[in-house]
Amino acid sequence: MATLESNRYGKFRVRVMKVIRHDDTRHEVCELEADVLLQGELDGSYLSDDNSSIVPTDTVKNTVHFLAHDHLETCRTTFAEVIGEHFLGKYPHLAGVEVELRERKWERMLIGGQPHPHSFTHAANGEPFSRGSFTRGQAPLLSSGIRGHLVMKTTQSGFEGYNLCELTTLPPTNDRVFATRLTAEWTFDPTATDFCSADDAVLTAAHEIFATTYSPSVQRTLYEIGALAIDRAPSLSRIELKMPNVHFLGLDLTKLGRPGQKAVLLPTDEPHGEIEAVITR
Repeated sequence: MATLESNRYGKFRVRVMKVIRHDDTRHEVCELEADVLLQGELDGSYLSDDNSSIVPTDTVKNTVHFLAHDHLETCRTTFAEVIGEHFLGKYPHLAGVEVELRERKWERMLIGGQPHPHSFTHAANGEPFSRGSFTRGQAPLLSSGIRGHLVMKTTQSGFEGYNLCELTTLPPTNDRVFATRLTAEWTFDPTATDFCSADDAVLTAAHEIFATTYSPSVQRTLYEIGALAIDRAPSLSRIELKMPNVHFLGLDLTKLGRPGQKAVLLPTDEPHGEIEAVITR
């Protein structure tokens, strides 16, 4: 006999952009893509022809647009809270809401060296996102993060003293190019309110560690980034970091009459090393 163990449904890739007008000329923009999933007393729609519990996914889409008009500013995580609280407040038969908001970042154009008040360029380094898990009767679980933030430095990185066996061919080095597509997700303490400050603090910490400290391994750099982020942002309880290698391999051009293997490199990230860790307070 078949049993319906669990279920949820919703609307994915709901896009919305809002222009926030501070005056006649100075504007800000916030562009998001939302995934919203609903859970609760929905079994009837799966086990019978009764659709009375279903909030149509088209309504979910319209709700995101409606709430953006009234509430969306420049903080993704705050807007995730607005969405989750709306669905739990409006529909008593829903027990939980999962929200993910992905942001397309826009930066002001520099015209004559000055930021333009209402013209922007796309800042395409990574995908910022926020997530919220809302369960009736419980405090929301909120997190923020970034996926695929590409960073590189051309020195002050090495890899030596690692485990050796008969299958090891990797040569040790104390001077290499270090590049990664950083993915990080940080979880907020339930009392947190200033989400944007924490977001800025995490990326600032990541850049500071990456740029100003010697890296003996990706593992060590990953931990130092997480530790500084936790220290700099008191509202964080946890940070998960993923730092896959983006390799730049030295090309041997001696047969072409060009000595050395440091100046000309081959970019490759397939296959790549995958380094991950979770750091908690």
